Amino acid sequence: MKKNLIILSALTLLFQSCAIVRPGEVGIKQRLGKLSNEITTDGPAFYNPFTSKIVKASIQTNDLVLNLSLPSKEGLSVQSDVSILYRLEKDKVATIINTYGLAYENIISNVFRSLCGRCEF
Repeated sequence: MKKNLIILSALTLLFQSCAIVRPGEVGIKQRLGKLSNEITTDGPAFYNPFTSKIVKASIQTNDLVLNLSLPSKEGLSVQSDVSILYRLEKDKVATIINTYGLAYENIISNVFRSLCGRCEF
């Protein structure tokens, strides 16, 4: 009985210390709040669940749709739907997450909105 409990505990700890990085994603190990520069591609990534975790980011082409109300030269508002296609480079994912965090899509949309605010149609 005691042996089965030890084996069950070891298996549970082993499964909790593994993350699956799917195709089209990269994983970066975060240990005690600090991201490493080592990138994990497809497959299992093992880590210490007490001090680490795996942060995943998509490296596929993503579509960010924005609905904007833009001013025209006549002072009217023009409704437009804009689609931004972007992709993260595998080698720069750690730098992007360190600099901007996991909410980097908000920064992409805010930069685009600020550029559109200066344009007149």
